[in-house]
Amino acid sequence: MTLHRYVDGRQAGFTFNELLVAMSIVAVAVLGYSLSSIDVLRRQTIGDNSTVAIHLAQDKIEELQARKNLADGDLCPSGGDRGISATGKNPRIFDRCWRVATSALGDDVKQIEVTVSWRDHSAHQVTLSTLSYRGE
Repeated sequence: MTLHRYVDGRQAGFTFNELLVAMSIVAVAVLGYSLSSIDVLRRQTIGDNSTVAIHLAQDKIEELQARKNLADGDLCPSGGDRGISATGKNPRIFDRCWRVATSALGDDVKQIEVTVSWRDHSAHQVTLSTLSYRGE
């Protein structure tokens, strides 16, 4: 089958096979662009969630450091805060737990470790750790 037109008495145009090949090339190019766009969006979501997780961990560390009496304890992984978000609105995909222990550096030094985990298309977690001097 030939799709053609006549120009100056000569046949000009494309064959059906040529059109199919051209359409296939365009379809593959569009599909490749779509897949790369999806990957970019997925990576952006991971980056956004990582930033939120770091802020949630920092907030808990600051809260624990502000306490006058900081007792040793381990709320990981069974305790802590479940189903939280940065804004208090959905999605509430973050879980946060923490450990407080006396440091090997001395009785007046506490080690605080906060872990924030979440699951989007795969499981992720961020852990921040700090030392807090509790002496006079």
